[in-house]
Amino acid sequence: MSYLPTAIAESVAISIEETKYKDFYFDEESGQFTGQVVEGVQALKGWIYFALRIARYRYPIYSWKYGTELETFIGQSFDDEDYLLSEVKRMIEDALLINPHIKSVEDVEVDYKNEKLGIKCTVNTKYGDIYVKI
Repeated sequence: MSYLPTAIAESVAISIEETKYKDFYFDEESGQFTGQVVEGVQALKGWIYFALRIARYRYPIYSWKYGTELETFIGQSFDDEDYLLSEVKRMIEDALLINPHIKSVEDVEVDYKNEKLGIKCTVNTKYGDIYVKI
C-alpha cells in the first residue's frame, strides 16, 4: 500500500487568450471621462493622456511607476536644447513603457517657447499608432 497517489496526470493543453485593453472613454474636448467602456486604441488614449499629466510621486493613490517627472522642468531655463530633448524623451518613455500594450515611443518633438513646454510624439501600441500632443 502506497501513501503517494499512483494516478498519472494527463497532459492538458491550456490556451490563454489575450483580451484587449479596456478602460473608460476619455473625451479630449471636455477633458472628462464619459463612463463608456472602450477597447484598444481608444482605451489607451485615455491612459496615455493621464500618464503624461500626472506628476509621479505626488499622489499616494497612484503607483510610483505611474506618471511623469516633467514638472521638474518648471521654473528652469534651458540653453542646451539637446539635453532638454533627451531628458523629455527619457521621461516620456519611462511613463508610457510600463503599459504592456505600448511597444515604443517615437518621433519625439519638444518645443520650448515662452517658458512653455510642448511635446509631440507617436506611441506605437499593439493596436496601432497613437499621435500624442501635449
